[in-house]
Amino acid sequence: MTAIAAMFVFSSTSTMASGNLESSLTPISAENVLNWMNCRDKDPNDSVKSRTKTKDGKIVVIKCSAANKIVADAQASNK
Repeated sequence: MTAIAAMFVFSSTSTMASGNLESSLTPISAENVLNWMNCRDKDPNDSVKSRTKTKDGKIVVIKCSAANKIVADAQASNK
């Protein structure tokens, strides 16, 4: 039973992790997706704190217009 469960876990994990290698979609980093998600309900002129990036021990502030542009450019290149 344990062997069957392990086969399922390892095969599904490797399949999910290799998604962008075989996909024709433009990859977007997790950092950019998180910033875009933080900006969805905000005005493009607003700023949000990054959840993944720090500089000199302080959290980096990201402009929503920049986060939205990165995702919009990736979506446009997939069409």
